Amino acid sequence: MNKKKNFFLVSILAIGILTIFNTPVLADGYSPYQPHIPEETGLVDGMIFNIVAVISYLSGIASIGLAKFLSSKIG
Repeated sequence: MNKKKNFFLVSILAIGILTIFNTPVLADGYSPYQPHIPEETGLVDGMIFNIVAVISYLSGIASIGLAKFLSSKIG
């Protein structure tokens, strides 16, 4: 129990120290660099693939469940 209490106190102390020394960063709009233009990463295509994969998985599980239900009713 004492180790858990010490771990909790050290973690609270570390969070407190990090909070004290945290300085805000103010953006004044000046930058020697060009504005950031995001590159096309294809994440939209990945999201569509994930949606299709989940729908296919769920329809497969549903068809297996339906087959088991019908086989229990028939046999």
